[in-house]
Amino acid sequence: MKTGNKVLGIVAIVLGAFAIVTFYVPFFNIVSLIAAIVGLVLAILSKKSFKEAGQTSPVPTVGLVLSIVGLVLAFIGFLTCTVCTACVASDPEVQKAIESAAQSAASAAAQ
Repeated sequence: MKTGNKVLGIVAIVLGAFAIVTFYVPFFNIVSLIAAIVGLVLAILSKKSFKEAGQTSPVPTVGLVLSIVGLVLAFIGFLTCTVCTACVASDPEVQKAIESAAQSAASAAAQ
């Protein structure tokens, strides 16, 4: 008798939870976005394997929900944090202000 693939569902849960926890870290949320997409695919495959085996399990459903939530949050985090940080950092006036602040901090630390 064929059984559903619970391991894929568990990995989907882990990847979805990872995406939710790390979605707002600048530049790292790109990894969260990828993890959520992979988790979503694995949850769908796990759900499909359970359906083919004629069984049900909450594991793929939980993985699917966490991956969808992680995907949405990671996408929002990417747009609001990473893109904004990259745009601000590429502005010459902001770069001058950062250099000035770094020089002031270094001279204050030297005294």
